[in-house]
Amino acid sequence: MTASAKIEIAAWKREVVGGLVGMFDRYPVVGVLDIADLPASQFQQIRRQLRGQAEIIVSKNSLLRISIEQAGEKKDPKLRELLNYLQRQSALVFSQVDPFKLNKILQASKMSAPAKAGMKSPRDITIPAGDTDFAPGPIVGELQRIGVKARIQGGKVVILEDSPVLRQGDIVKKEVADALSRFGILPLDLGLKLRAAYEAGIVVSAEILTIDEEKVMGQLRDAYLHAISLSINTNYPTHATIGIFLAKAFTTTRNLAINACMPIPEVVPTLLARAKAEMFSLATALMAKDENSLDEDLKLMLGFKPKVEPKAEEKKPEEKSKGEEPKA
Repeated sequence: MTASAKIEIAAWKREVVGGLVGMFDRYPVVGVLDIADLPASQFQQIRRQLRGQAEIIVSKNSLLRISIEQAGEKKDPKLRELLNYLQRQSALVFSQVDPFKLNKILQASKMSAPAKAGMKSPRDITIPAGDTDFAPGPIVGELQRIGVKARIQGGKVVILEDSPVLRQGDIVKKEVADALSRFGILPLDLGLKLRAAYEAGIVVSAEILTIDEEKVMGQLRDAYLHAISLSINTNYPTHATIGIFLAKAFTTTRNLAINACMPIPEVVPTLLARAKAEMFSLATALMAKDENSLDEDLKLMLGFKPKVEPKAEEKKPEEKSKGEEPKA
């Protein structure tokens, strides 16, 4: 072959690249997925779950690379940053939703799976204490060999205490994998991992896309409260604090009117109530010194009842002295 000879590219490869480049035009968000160690059956199941929300294209990394390069020339040079994330088994995902929501959708689509011998444990795993449904048999010895304290009680196998069998990063042995499977412990989370995503001229890595929503919402609440406090303490009115400032101004004005005895409509009832209370207080003090200093109506308002003088009883005729003689 001469130096000037052209390399013939298979038609199917041109078709794949052309289709991918066209998808860069149709979708505002494109990401690079890690599909390594994901069984085909789980991949197809997750793919069906994402139908309508995202479209996944699997191809050789070389063809994915060419499509990204061509899309970068045609649409946005920033797309070429996605090339840094084409490692091992990869796929491209296209979507109309923003990268953060797309990552959340992918996280939610993960499926639990049993541990496999030879893999690294993704987390610490403990077989809990308690009764089991296992009948007495060789399983007791198998569990004891992997460090699980088990014995037979009441015709069943009982785990005497919580038994750690794996630490994060440990290589899973076959007997441990078998035991976890017996207990229904599924430590693997199989799913599509978003390595990075592009939107509107920005490529965001998975570290940024994976956020603790509860923590972030807490931080936003704290920031909002601090901003409200700053606005109030510096007397800087904002849309969120103008109501507080108006309420504070109204209260201050009302208190000033009350203390200055200014009879404006908003405080007249309060002034009258205060005057009445002061009047009653003065009347009570006067009443304590001289009961005759107040009229009867005011006494009744204060709760004092007038004293009733007992009436003198008249003598009956038969009770007159026997020595008295009627006058002629």
